[in-house]
Amino acid sequence: MMGGYGSGMDVSWLFWLLPVAVAVLVAALAARALSGGTRRRGTGSAPGQNRNAADRSNARRILDQRYAGGELDTQQYRDRLALLTGPGIQPEKPGINPRDGGPGDQPAAPSLPELKQRAVSLLIAADDAVRSGQQEAGFAQAQFGDVSVAPYAKALANAKSDLSESFKLQQQLDDAIPATEEQQWASYTEIISRCESANHALAEQKVSFDSLRELEKNAPQALELLRAGRAEAAAKVADAEHAMTGLRARYSDAAVAPVSDNIAQARERLKFLDTAAQTAQQKLTEADPGAAAIAVRAAEEGLHQTNVLVNAIGKVSHDLDSARTNLDPAVQDAAQDLAQAKATMAAGQHTDLAGPVAGAEAVLNQVQQQLQSGRIDPIAALQRMEAARQGLDQALSGVRNQQDQARRAGQALQQAIMNAQARISVASDYIAARRGGVGPGARTRLAEAQRNLDTALSIQQRNPGSSLTYAQQAGVLASRAAELARSDVQGFGGLDNRGYGGGMFGSRGCGGGLGGAVLGGILIDSILRGGHGGDSGNGAGWDGDSGSGDSL
Repeated sequence: MMGGYGSGMDVSWLFWLLPVAVAVLVAALAARALSGGTRRRGTGSAPGQNRNAADRSNARRILDQRYAGGELDTQQYRDRLALLTGPGIQPEKPGINPRDGGPGDQPAAPSLPELKQRAVSLLIAADDAVRSGQQEAGFAQAQFGDVSVAPYAKALANAKSDLSESFKLQQQLDDAIPATEEQQWASYTEIISRCESANHALAEQKVSFDSLRELEKNAPQALELLRAGRAEAAAKVADAEHAMTGLRARYSDAAVAPVSDNIAQARERLKFLDTAAQTAQQKLTEADPGAAAIAVRAAEEGLHQTNVLVNAIGKVSHDLDSARTNLDPAVQDAAQDLAQAKATMAAGQHTDLAGPVAGAEAVLNQVQQQLQSGRIDPIAALQRMEAARQGLDQALSGVRNQQDQARRAGQALQQAIMNAQARISVASDYIAARRGGVGPGARTRLAEAQRNLDTALSIQQRNPGSSLTYAQQAGVLASRAAELARSDVQGFGGLDNRGYGGGMFGSRGCGGGLGGAVLGGILIDSILRGGHGGDSGNGAGWDGDSGSGDSL
């Protein structure tokens, strides 16, 4: 037996193997660490590669922010995105790159409020581009004829169509109809796309249109035309002032409210016309035809808005006089309807007439009292009378013969159409001469009012019932448009709000008609640049319901 730990196998040889085992273990751990570091470097964890990924992420974030802020249109956004991610990538939404596995791997897309802000800004820009385009097309048409402006007229018609659909979508979004976030995304994206299309179409035609007018060469002749137009407009303002005096004597303050400040506004536009014309003459003397052309364009817009303001007084006077003429027969007809309904009730028939009879009688008494007092709003009175009579119409449908029912339905439809036309005209003229201070809410409702009226007129023969509904809705929307527009103008900050310093037309302040020009949307960047295009307006001041936006 060999000595050691008592009986059994001799294991002393294990002490010789211990150093060898430790060396092997250390080598294995070192190899594993080396292998793991290589794998990590192979998967992109090198400091330089991490920095490149971070740079790309920051660039994408900046790109998304510029798109949301309106600096880039959709095509520009996609072009720049392709430089970052490679060609052929068309994300479903800005900020989402399908190649990288969806939204979780990329910076967040613009928020819904940001997308809404961009849509509202473009909506204002496109609306003003169309309005300015219509005006300029009229100038060129009178000077050069229909054939010369045909391409621009076609682009203008297409832009109006895109704008009409955009306003329709905006109205749907404004209505109290629940919509999912995806539905809102889709609507705002379509608004953006259509408005960009409208702006780009007009901008493309604007190049050839400007060359046609060649104001830089024709500025002296254009100035002579402006001087003649200015003299005619001044005479119209004087006549309109007398007309306003008569309107205030015959009708209530509410009836003349839409044009109550038109004389003052028209004089402001004439002041600005003089300022712009003087500037144009000065620039011609200084051999600066480009600046002269810009001033001539601004003066032309001043003359145009002067005529809009003056003509609006004549339109309102005509509509009020027509309504007043129709009011007496309407009162008589309502009294006859009321007598018929009471006789039917006295005979013990149609006891359901009690409510409509009471309502119609109250309205009739109110209107008769207003007629006796002298000054009245005949358009509003007719609208109240018509609403009261419609309640009787439904209750008397079983009493009247078919011929009487058809006659009455025709009267109601024609009255609704006339009311809508008058209210749309008032709201449209008000916005046209104050577009610098009117936001998207009023514009949207005015566009929808016109769309509803167009539908009413198109179906009035084959479907008078539906036509009546559309006409009534048109009147309601137009009235709301006028209310929102007046509210916007009352809250408009003028030069201080818009940040204009007068530029070539003078120093900061409201002298020389500058305040009225800003309210009219004349002193704006795009006119000072001589262009219409893009979405460079200052519409970011609007939140969708109030604020201020630029015109084109």
